[in-house]
Amino acid sequence: MKISSRKRTESISMQQHASAEITTLPNGIRVVSEFVPDVHSFSLGIWIASGSRDEIEGKEGVFHFLEHLAFRRTEYRSTKALADAFEQMGAYSNAFTTKEHTCFYVRALSKDFSKVYALMAELTLSPALDLRDIEKERMIIIEEIHSCEDEPEEVIFEAGEEVLFPSHALAHSITGTIDTVSSLTRSDLLKARAEMYRPDQIVIAVAGNIPHELIVEYVASTFTMPVSKKSSKNREKPRKRKASHAMQQRTFQQGHVLLGRVTSGLLSKERHALILLNIILGEGMSSRLYQSIREKYGLGYTVYSALDLYTDSGTLYLYTACDNANIQKAKDAILHECNRLIHSAPVGKKELERAKAQVRASVIMSLESMSSRMQALGRGLLEEGHVEPFQETIQKIDAVTEEEISRVAASYCETRGWSSVLLHSHPSQH
Repeated sequence: MKISSRKRTESISMQQHASAEITTLPNGIRVVSEFVPDVHSFSLGIWIASGSRDEIEGKEGVFHFLEHLAFRRTEYRSTKALADAFEQMGAYSNAFTTKEHTCFYVRALSKDFSKVYALMAELTLSPALDLRDIEKERMIIIEEIHSCEDEPEEVIFEAGEEVLFPSHALAHSITGTIDTVSSLTRSDLLKARAEMYRPDQIVIAVAGNIPHELIVEYVASTFTMPVSKKSSKNREKPRKRKASHAMQQRTFQQGHVLLGRVTSGLLSKERHALILLNIILGEGMSSRLYQSIREKYGLGYTVYSALDLYTDSGTLYLYTACDNANIQKAKDAILHECNRLIHSAPVGKKELERAKAQVRASVIMSLESMSSRMQALGRGLLEEGHVEPFQETIQKIDAVTEEEISRVAASYCETRGWSSVLLHSHPSQH
């Protein structure tokens, strides 16, 4: 199972849907779909508003653990039988956990919808949570954590979250730690699962050649849990903090530089300007960081910026990997670009239009993917409470002015406001 990708692409959550249909069932589950008649496939996602930031202290990684166990065994099928059932239809099923939600998803042919839906309902609603499977999956997740510790970008971004969100749940690792994963019991998993599967926190999203009425009929007959008596989640918004700095030594081949800061979130008015600022800073070969760090100074091969937007806040990161001797030089060069952006070389009309063109192309090209459409439906309804037509998204991007970009740059690119993590390499001796 995948966790949210560390190769940080901005979580734009673009809404590409002019004709999405939404039905709320009596128990609170929401069904959203887009009928696409000229394809022979569909993508289905079961979205749950429980992510790593919702875990209690000491139980970090429990939702990711449950995501893994769903594919391990159900009350009716073994792991092998479950995999065989999907693959004999050519269906691809997987899942991912993020800071704010969990999603089980599948891509398959429209003619197999009823069988594929039944399998997805089975693995999400009827996992066996067998003790032997729990122990086996515990070992697999611990190996996943070890593999992340071998990846410099994983390590530095995890450290970045801890620097930006000290003592806050947004700093929790999605996989949990070896200590927390080792200590989770079957009772912990059952308790977390009961909290997770509340109907007011579930969205079923489908894009493809499947009628909305059929999806609603299937969901109503399977997701029959009663109305939740608990109130909605009360997530704590992170407080504004002063810049903080950390340094580590690790056995990697390169040094690594990460600058980060907390931004406003998905629902803020500056969201679209932030998306464009991120592209201008470090998305693509024409971006300022790429042109400076790689092309002008030759300091690093990998360089980019990354924007993650949560419901109540977000993060903007600037990253590069370089020779150990060039860590400070690379950090200074990044900060110099931020300073130029505010003071001596503000974003002009041509540069802004190029960034807008990248977003427009991304939105329009994603319309050709049923998975992208489904993800936009699910994310939009779960995180923002509505589904925005793609034309409206493009209009909002196009409406961002040079003055707005300048204001957002002034708010976030001021050099003293960046927190930092520096990883000094200390290659192992073999």
